[in-house]
Amino acid sequence: MNRRELLQLSAVSLAGLAAAPALARARKPRRWGVQAGTILKALEADFEGTLRAVAAMGYKEIGTTGSFGRDPHYVRAQFDRFGLTSPNNHVAPKATYDSFQKWVRREVSTEANRAVYANSFSFDHVHATFEDGIRTSKILGQKYVMWAILLPNQIADRPTIDKHIKLFNELGDMCAREGLTFAFHNHDREFAKIGNDVILDLFLDNTDPDKVKFELDFYWATKAGADPLAYLKRYAGRTKLCHIKDITATGDFAAVGSGTLDVPALIKASDDAGIEHFLVEIDRSDDPMGAIRSSIQYLRKTIG
Repeated sequence: MNRRELLQLSAVSLAGLAAAPALARARKPRRWGVQAGTILKALEADFEGTLRAVAAMGYKEIGTTGSFGRDPHYVRAQFDRFGLTSPNNHVAPKATYDSFQKWVRREVSTEANRAVYANSFSFDHVHATFEDGIRTSKILGQKYVMWAILLPNQIADRPTIDKHIKLFNELGDMCAREGLTFAFHNHDREFAKIGNDVILDLFLDNTDPDKVKFELDFYWATKAGADPLAYLKRYAGRTKLCHIKDITATGDFAAVGSGTLDVPALIKASDDAGIEHFLVEIDRSDDPMGAIRSSIQYLRKTIG
């Protein structure tokens, strides 16, 4: 072997060594998550057994609805037991959670459930609601303390929107003081316009980008006629979590990979935008556990 061949071989070897860590990172399985609101009925029927099943499917993260009306220390112990971590808390004091899971079982009407939720998130009670959420999130080891639903009357007109924008900045400060991060989640109604402005844009453009983050729901954005890819690009660095579910040709909920969304393109754009947590959520399903199982099977096969 002459000197030139030796140098060429050395260069190839060094390049291979440099590429090895990158390849290892690329092959590292993602920490797919599930938003637990999808499986509340199963959790209520068998909390520990359902968490065991979720972990066995391959999920590594679980987003909570408060602490499921339970002692958060107990909930954290079960997460630890089954190797689950929780990035986010869709804030729900016990009374709110109890109402929500009754609604899931169709024991109370949508209107009655919304009334309980609206009371907890009213201007009179919301700071106490988030104090409870912060305490819970600290115990559960979460980073994001979240406003999960903006009700129609909370975004009905510009003065009300402006009051909630001010409130979101206050909650952002409140969470930041405790070492946590406030975030909020969209449905379709936030893509409506007030005058010439899209409601969601008003919230994102007029809140502190360092203290108010965003969880983009791919389904609801698409349902509203918006382009989730455009929002990921426009608010790169601001959008830290996403809800992954699919949409049928008729606009209904679907397990991931069984509908019309280009999920691989959305995941790639999410990576580019700096999204940290990918949470499967199926708002309504005849078989929620089956839906989250087929969703992660699709994601692990298609994305990794």
